[in-house]
Amino acid sequence: MKRILAVMIAAVLLFAVPVLSGEAAGNEELGEMLIESVSVTGPVGEVVKVNFELYPNLPDDRKLDSLSGSMKFDPEFVTLGAINQVDEEQNLTSLMKGKASSFQYNVYDDGTMRFVFIDAYGVETEGFWFQAEFRIEKEGATDFVFNSIEYTGLQAVENADGTTSYNTVSYYIEPFSTGGIYTEGESVPTNGAADETFAPFTPAVATPAVVTPTPKPSNGGQDVPITSTLPTVSAGATAHSGIVTPPPAVTSMPVTTPAPYEERTAAPNDAQEGPLDPNAEGTAAAGSAETGEQGSYTIEDETGENGTQGGIKQDTAVGNETPQSNTLLVIGLIIGIVAVLGLGALAIVLILKRRGMED
Repeated sequence: MKRILAVMIAAVLLFAVPVLSGEAAGNEELGEMLIESVSVTGPVGEVVKVNFELYPNLPDDRKLDSLSGSMKFDPEFVTLGAINQVDEEQNLTSLMKGKASSFQYNVYDDGTMRFVFIDAYGVETEGFWFQAEFRIEKEGATDFVFNSIEYTGLQAVENADGTTSYNTVSYYIEPFSTGGIYTEGESVPTNGAADETFAPFTPAVATPAVVTPTPKPSNGGQDVPITSTLPTVSAGATAHSGIVTPPPAVTSMPVTTPAPYEERTAAPNDAQEGPLDPNAEGTAAAGSAETGEQGSYTIEDETGENGTQGGIKQDTAVGNETPQSNTLLVIGLIIGIVAVLGLGALAIVLILKRRGMED
């Protein structure tokens, strides 16, 4: 539980809690903490490692309980990479690692790294603090300026009733520079902190940027043409607008169903079967192209010596008439003549009978 509380307090110290500048520094004691670093050199483009050592220099009855501050460097000369608490090659382990502690850092501005540390039980060791990796971007040099350094010393007090209570004392130190990075032929500046003043952490307030709307070209109030269209599903319905043209009405067409016919049965000696040839012997043409007459046909079976062979017989007719219609017409004419003759005979009989009665 104490570990979680320590991490939460560390995060608050690093990112949120404001520290009053004038009064805070006045309520704190000027401490004797010492931070040291050795200058390193390298060519442009090389990644170099810089080690930082920490010596709290607290009274014997106090332990390092918390620490916060910032480190500045030239961002045009070097770019900050990783922060390491362990370097196995050099057999280095941070005094803040492996404790009930939290060490956090944040590069919140070009050339400035903020850091915070807190431990619920206090740290007694000193020495290697952390290792920073930088890439050299160009010829030149930079030192490291530490500012806003504040820390507390924790003291445990045994009470008369056997319980233990704790109290802390707050300290600060003035800005200072230590170590640095340089390329060949350059010297490390040593007075980087000469113009610096103590500046405790203040809450980072993001100033909203003023957004200037980009003017858009006027189109005279006309609709902007759409230059792209959404794909449509090929099997789906297609949207349309405007007048819909109805489909043309379906006109019924007379369909002539051909009369059934029997397929001819070939004799055993026949070579093949095939459709009947309307131009073969025993058949008649469909009609006369000159007169416009149309013939009718019936299918008959003729028995021959070698078997049964189907054929087509033409029924002679004029126009669209058939033999059956001609027969009915003749019968009708005969009936009509008989009826006329009968009525004439009946009329003669009635006239003669009337004259006999008159006589």
